[in-house]
Amino acid sequence: MGCKIQSSKGGFRKLAIFSCLAILLWIYSCASLREWKMGKDIFSRTYAEDFMFFHPKLNSALQDYAKRHKGNSFQIARLGSDAVIIQGIYQGEGDQGRYSTTITIKPAGAGKSRTEIKISAKSPKASSKNLEGAARDLFQTIEKGAGIRPLP
Repeated sequence: MGCKIQSSKGGFRKLAIFSCLAILLWIYSCASLREWKMGKDIFSRTYAEDFMFFHPKLNSALQDYAKRHKGNSFQIARLGSDAVIIQGIYQGEGDQGRYSTTITIKPAGAGKSRTEIKISAKSPKASSKNLEGAARDLFQTIEKGAGIRPLP
């Protein structure tokens, strides 16, 4: 009789472990599916540049762009060891309109920096596609001016 009790306890343990693993696998598959549906975040990018050397390059690229393209201006709003925030006005090429921008640069590990752009339009007619296009253009301006490429 003692053997039957132990074997049923062992069977219960195996069933409990199997059930927990099945639930964890299901949760993990849902989380990875959600990431797949969301797609690539177009408002942030990571670069293989050390934070302390990267943010001056980025600021310089923005200042050069603002000098060559009237109607654009950018200034450092916060300069810290954990983040640099640059705020400004971005006026894209052609008839894109003017956008209020906040660019945040943060360290993203050893030798990496993460850049996030928050952009809003003054015009109520601007769509999310306009904002996405302006963010892409602004990233291209930064990358071209600083001579960098984002990490995949």
